[in-house]
Amino acid sequence: GYCDLDMVVGNLPLFVSRAELEQHDIVTYSWGDVDALYLRGQWTVHRNARDISTLWKGCPHLGSELQKELLLKVAWVRRMESKGMKSYPKRFQSAEGCYSHAAAQMPGIRIKMAHKQFVGLSVPSEEVVYVIRGAVWQCPADAHVSVDELAKHSQQPCSASLPGVQEALGTRLPLRVSSEGCGKWMPVEYRMCASLPEPPERERDTVSFSIELEGGQFYAQRFRTTLRVLDNGCRQGAFFHMQEWKKLWDFSSHGVDPLELSPGTDPPSFLPSFTISTDGVALLT
Repeated sequence: GYCDLDMVVGNLPLFVSRAELEQHDIVTYSWGDVDALYLRGQWTVHRNARDISTLWKGCPHLGSELQKELLLKVAWVRRMESKGMKSYPKRFQSAEGCYSHAAAQMPGIRIKMAHKQFVGLSVPSEEVVYVIRGAVWQCPADAHVSVDELAKHSQQPCSASLPGVQEALGTRLPLRVSSEGCGKWMPVEYRMCASLPEPPERERDTVSFSIELEGGQFYAQRFRTTLRVLDNGCRQGAFFHMQEWKKLWDFSSHGVDPLELSPGTDPPSFLPSFTISTDGVALLT
């Protein structure tokens, strides 16, 4: 599998379900953008089988033409720098687009795209992330947040049965897929987009959709989260992806020494608690 570097991983075993691992060849965790049918760079895991673990070779710029692509990238950088340019469009080919498309075209493959991550996308943001005892929480920025209360709900034990945190509701809905409406950073030939109904306002914190690919057909599965949403609106996720937030941070004024976030011993004698916001990372004392 693979993930991004700009992430804080929470109580992941609480979110991984045995059914995901047993019934699918690839599982990826989204942040709710379920209309975009692609494998997320933040978290994608694969069945350890040769036909699955070599799917990436279906993208020329990752497989047979990788060396050519790297040379073209270097040549582009040198050309821009020779002109004295410091800010310029990068030669960027998202593996999410080509790789997702190649995976979806494999006959008989089973893929699940589950809504389980948080992301720092909106700027300015109405949310703050709390990392408490190894658990990742997303809270409204104007909420009264008790760290002790979050800590009390951060101790869910890991179960070997891996029940997960999502309860399926009703039957799966077959989806019509097109290249319109999502993934603007991808070449159009790789875009896979679907239109999904919005749940009622009163259910949006607890009800959403996951996506499954089976027999060459994409389906939407409505689900309800079994994790409690606290009265102040705080809810727990598998991990947090910093995305746009990190671009705002001035580490001279808002940074935290990474050593301060390290448990320091193995096994860890403590797990540091901190917040993440558009202002940066701040230790909680």
